Amino acid sequence: MISITIDGKPIEVPAGTTVLKAAEMVGITIPTLCDHPALPPYGGCRLCVVEVQGFRTPIASCTLPASPGLVVSTDTEKLRSIRKFVLTMLFSERNHFCPFCQKTGGDCELQNAAYDEDMTHWPISPNWSTFPVDASHQYFVFDHNRCILCRRCVRACANLTGNFTLGMENRGARTLVIADYGLPMGESSCIRCGSCVQVCPTGALIERNSAYQGLEKDAVEVKSVCTGCSVGCGIRLLVRDNRIIRVLGDWDSPVNGGVLCSLGRYETIEEKRPRLTVPLIRKDGGLAPVSWQEALTTVSQKLSAAGDDIAALVSSRLPAEDLYAFKQLFGTALNGKTISSIEENMTSVSKSDDERLQAGGLYGNLENIKESDCVLVIGADLVKSHQVAGFFIKRNRPNGVTIIVVDPFENETDSIAQFALHPKPGSDSALVRGILAGVVNLGFNKNGADPVDPEAINEAAAASGIPA
Repeated sequence: MISITIDGKPIEVPAGTTVLKAAEMVGITIPTLCDHPALPPYGGCRLCVVEVQGFRTPIASCTLPASPGLVVSTDTEKLRSIRKFVLTMLFSERNHFCPFCQKTGGDCELQNAAYDEDMTHWPISPNWSTFPVDASHQYFVFDHNRCILCRRCVRACANLTGNFTLGMENRGARTLVIADYGLPMGESSCIRCGSCVQVCPTGALIERNSAYQGLEKDAVEVKSVCTGCSVGCGIRLLVRDNRIIRVLGDWDSPVNGGVLCSLGRYETIEEKRPRLTVPLIRKDGGLAPVSWQEALTTVSQKLSAAGDDIAALVSSRLPAEDLYAFKQLFGTALNGKTISSIEENMTSVSKSDDERLQAGGLYGNLENIKESDCVLVIGADLVKSHQVAGFFIKRNRPNGVTIIVVDPFENETDSIAQFALHPKPGSDSALVRGILAGVVNLGFNKNGADPVDPEAINEAAAASGIPA
């Protein structure tokens, strides 16, 4: 631990902690715009400057690591003057017409920072240059007039999703955020995950579905879990008038750390599906609407006639509470002989695997990918079906991770993999046995297993169609 003093308060923080984070630990708020808890420190906006004893000039606290004996002041007349000047320059650089922005009144971090410094105006005349508005994207609009060049969106695209679509163009007051080499956002390599929109501190990036439907701070927030795939990402639902107006990633989620894919963030609430509002009973080969009384009577008669000879199947995508109620009804109350879940054409865990699960042998999480130098993907499309898991791999690519994809069918993950193996359908297990034999014979195993007969590799190659 390192001992430092902030505004006269002596505190101890772990090594590597920045002064900004150390201040937050003791309840001291240092204003900032470019910093975000999910992104690496950047030090671009200079709003978080602090005075440090022995330093000649104020320094950005978001990039200053705590060191033993550091004495920091966060709220002095000099610092307040600097912050007002920084905010004045930001407001005057572009056309920030707050009354016309959906975030005005509490959702805009730029506006809130100005109010925190008791600013009601700025003395420098605005630039009055016209900046483009990119409305080509399916899910959001990019208004460069409201951009403060904090680069949060650029860093989110790179550090959170590993997509590297966004970058910067030009210099000085003419600097713009661009997609790829200047393409419209809707025609770029954007994967529509919306991470850039969620981290934007102003109204530069606004979502089409939620724009101008009231302030985020006034909505009811409900934490939930996305059921779009088996990853189980944590989400925050913003609800108004019993209607979901926006889906946000939950930064505190241990699964996804706030990152979402297009399915979880946009497509779930955009999809317009017909919903069942009345019970249906099959009559004359078709489904006919009936009253609840008739439906419940029919179900009761059918179950009574079946006695104990009942088999009940339920989707594994349902919440745990629903699955428990289902088991209580059909397993306990009705003594059903077979109670199981539908796993969408995937087999359930075998008994031997279940024992290993209980011992922790098969458990892992997406965070493990950060320390992995090789990732083997079998049968999963991490570009189309499990995008968030793919994000964790893609963001690790600059560190030299090797990606191997095994899938007998077309898999878009091949585009980010160094090796793509396409075995014969149904031969995945044979291929894995061959890989294990190869690992052991090459001496890469960690448990001291004895060498395997080389013929096992040839047998796996013959069964899978992958050369030995």
